[in-house]
Amino acid sequence: MTDDLVNSGLTEQERRNSLRLDMESKLVAISVTKPDGVIKSKNVSCVDISNGGISIVNDEPLVVGQIIQVQTNPQDTSCPTLNASVLRCHIQQSGWYNIGLLFQENKINDK
Repeated sequence: MTDDLVNSGLTEQERRNSLRLDMESKLVAISVTKPDGVIKSKNVSCVDISNGGISIVNDEPLVVGQIIQVQTNPQDTSCPTLNASVLRCHIQQSGWYNIGLLFQENKINDK
């Protein structure tokens, strides 16, 4: 699967200027709606996060362009759930997937 920088709305310079926080191995919660309508929620490992998006590692691939929900601090019930689109999904030598997510403008909830 390939990166989709053209449609991401961010220029290459904006992507590089965005502050990134190292959250390696911190858990974040994602919710994915499967084609049959079933919502699958799980905790995944975060690599880093910026104003524009988040990089995660997952044991299964996500479809580029798919919209999922992300909660960056699942232990804090006041933490909002954010919409994010899958920007890239690359398999690593370990068999796990490195997935780039681009945050969308609207939040699911503001607890």
